[in-house]
Amino acid sequence: MAQSASRRRIVDVLAFAFSLAVAGSISFQLHTHQVPFGLVLPCGLAVFSSALSLLVKVADAAGGTLHRCTAHGCTFHVRVQNVDAAENRRWQEVAAAHPAHRIS
Repeated sequence: MAQSASRRRIVDVLAFAFSLAVAGSISFQLHTHQVPFGLVLPCGLAVFSSALSLLVKVADAAGGTLHRCTAHGCTFHVRVQNVDAAENRRWQEVAAAHPAHRIS
């Protein structure tokens, strides 16, 4: 478990650094086109927060296991992270046998 926590920390730092680099690049390009600082700052912050949010969601999706309901048309799902095999199996059974099926 400690290894996955340190791996998660590394992924978070890399996502932060990449988001900052993208936002800095966009901000610099806007600055070179004589866009006022009052517009460059919010645009840079928006790009930074959007990129960081996207990368964190991608890292969460890649780092976990998704269990879906086996009933046709049911949209119920459970995502688990950092669990052992027994706990993973238990959540798989919960997803397959939950009482309220949501049909989309």
